[in-house]
Order: sequence, then C-alpha cells, then structure tokens
Amino acid sequence: MSDEFEGYEPLPDHLADTGPSHPVQDTLPFWRRALGFISLIGAAALTLATALLLATPGAPPTDNTLLAATATNDSSLQPTETTAAVVAAPTDDQIGSPSIMPTLDPLTVAELLNAPLAQTVSDTGIQIVRDTYNPFTVIPDRPRSDVIQYEVLSGDTIFTIAERFGLKPESIAWANDRSIIGGLRPGRAINILPIDGAYYTVPSQETVQSIANFFGVDPFAIIDSEYNDLFGSTPDTLLSSGTQVVVPGGEAEQISWNPVVETRGEDSGAGAGSRGGQIIFEPSDPGSCGWTDNPGGSGAWTNPMGGGYTWSRGFASWHTGVDLAAPPGTPVRAANGGTVIFQGWNSWGYGYAVVLAHGPFTTLYGHLSAEYVNCGQWVDAGTTIAAVGSTGQSSGPHLHFEIRSSNIPQDPTFTIPF
Repeated sequence: MSDEFEGYEPLPDHLADTGPSHPVQDTLPFWRRALGFISLIGAAALTLATALLLATPGAPPTDNTLLAATATNDSSLQPTETTAAVVAAPTDDQIGSPSIMPTLDPLTVAELLNAPLAQTVSDTGIQIVRDTYNPFTVIPDRPRSDVIQYEVLSGDTIFTIAERFGLKPESIAWANDRSIIGGLRPGRAINILPIDGAYYTVPSQETVQSIANFFGVDPFAIIDSEYNDLFGSTPDTLLSSGTQVVVPGGEAEQISWNPVVETRGEDSGAGAGSRGGQIIFEPSDPGSCGWTDNPGGSGAWTNPMGGGYTWSRGFASWHTGVDLAAPPGTPVRAANGGTVIFQGWNSWGYGYAVVLAHGPFTTLYGHLSAEYVNCGQWVDAGTTIAAVGSTGQSSGPHLHFEIRSSNIPQDPTFTIPF
C-alpha cells in the first residue's frame, strides 16, 4: 500500500463473505419440515376457498365484508349507490358486532310501499300488467269439438240459442225432434251441433250414400267429418240402427217459423179489408178457437197499449213483433176491430195469448197475465182484451205485439206509431 494512504483503515470488501464463521447445519429436524409442509397446504386450501367464494356469481357480501369495506375504504367492497340507499349505515358502537344486521331505512320503506306498481315488458315483448285485478276468468270462444247438450232456460227461443252458438236456426231444428219448433220448454235438453248442418239418427240399416242424398251433400262430407267415427268407410257402408251422424252443411225440410194459420171459404168479392170465410190459428194448441168466422176488420189502427209503456225491443227477422214493457196488469187493447180466433196458452213461447182476425190481417198479443175475451167474440178497436204479464218465454212483464198479413209478419211500426 502506498504511503499516501497511511493512517487510513482499509475499505471493506463488499464482495467478501460476511456470513457467520460458525458452521451451518445442513438439514432441519423431520418434525419441523412436516409441520411446515402442513401449514403450507392449509394456507393454499384457505386461499383456494376464498377465491371460489369471491368468484361465485350473485353471492351477496356478508355484514363483516361491508363493515370491513367501510373500515378499510376498499373501493372494490364499497356498497353500491343502490345498496347505500336501502342499508342504514352502522353506528360506531355497531361496528364489529356480528349480531347487528343491516336494516331498511324507514323513509325508504315508506317510499317502496307507496310506489305504484309498474307495467313490465319481458324480454319476449309480452306486457305484464301488475296493477290490475280481475276475479273473473274470461273464457275465449273455442270451436266445439262434438255435439253438446244444452238445457233450455226461461226466455230462450230457437233464434236466441242459434245466435248464442253461432248457428242458423234451421241447424238447431234439424238437430233435434221437430217438436221444439212449436215451443221450447225450460229444462228441456236439446242438441247443439259444432257446425251448421243436420244431426241424423239412423232408424234402421242405411248406407252413407242414402243419408247424403237425403240431406243434399257429398257422402265423403259425412265420412271425412271429424265429428263422425267413419274414417275408412265408403258411400256403400251400411250404418246400423241408432247410429247418430253429423251431416255438415246438410239441409232437411223447409221450416216455417210462424204458428200455423189456415183459411177456407174465402170471399174475394167482399169489400176492401174483408176476407170472409173461416180462419184457424195453431189448431194444435189448447188456446185455439178452431175454425172461426172471419168477417173482416173495421176501424182505424190504434196503439194496443195507448200509453204508460216503455219501448223494449223492435222488429227483426228473429223477433217478429215489438215489445212494450209495462207493469203487470196494465190494460191491453185491440189494435183494430176483429174476431177472437185464439185465447189461452200458446206453445210457441208467447205464453197466454190472444189473437184477433181482421180480414187479411191478424194481430197477436203475447205474454199476458189475463184475457178478458172469449173465442168467436167480436171486439172493436180500443176494447180492453187482456192484461200485461210475463208468461211464456219472457224475461219481464211486457206486451209482445205482432201484425201479420196472410200470416207473414209485418213490422208494426209501419202501421201504428209507437
């Protein structure tokens, strides 16, 4: 070393070995190595469990997590804005207490309860209405898959039943015993077809072709109909007695929807408005007067109620008259001079009725509670002949009034002002 460095201590060599000079033991005891290995495995398992817990979707943070987030200001664990709005902040003395659970702020509870229920649109585009309540289930119209039985109610007519089920009145008649045409009795069960047509019961062995010919349809309309168990049949297939067949589009005899009115011995040379001869109205009913002289009518037409009534229903093809509502017992007057040809019960739904003949015209007064005339009696226009009632197929007290010309219903409003 040169003289210029004399008096100074030598610089330490940082690369020199500064470790201890005592010997180092090369190996640890076995028990210490085993304990360290177990601790390492435990730490790894705890780390893996924590990672799985945090990675689980939708796992809500625990109370301790929220409290820790508040204490450490860890932004990843801070409550969201929505959470902060509904979770009340814990007080200082609550922090660290595991028994204290987050609660809803009273103001927030009131807001949630008072908030109106909104309509929601789902991902499918279907609007979900949550703020309405309808205790009634509305059953939509569905096609009938078979012939059903319907029990006639008071006030029903073939026309109203046909309208209710979307059928023609003839389809109701052609599906049942023709006696229903004369009047429907409440409580009676009648057949209702799924479609317009006829319902036929084979009286004895008969081919499909024969039935088709009778109702004027193609035989395969019967065979292929889903309402008949005839698949695989042919027009020559014999159907056994008692077999019931739906005939889609089938038509039977023409039906007159009016009570029977017949005349005989007419005197065409009589004066205007006179017919002469004799007349009979619905001879099969107990109220029929039988053959009665028809000298014709006289006098001007007059309102059968005069006044004190309420207009209820007008003339239609299925309602061949007008309905005038009034209290029971209200007097009913003759609309023109004429002869009584019917007085009593009528099976066509009119209940107790009176019918007057006025030459070529007839007038009918239905749903009466009382009749004040007798068969064959002549009455002048304006004479009280009966009282308002609600007999027969009636939903309330009223007078059903008709005018017929040669038994063809006419709209009474064309003749009488109401």
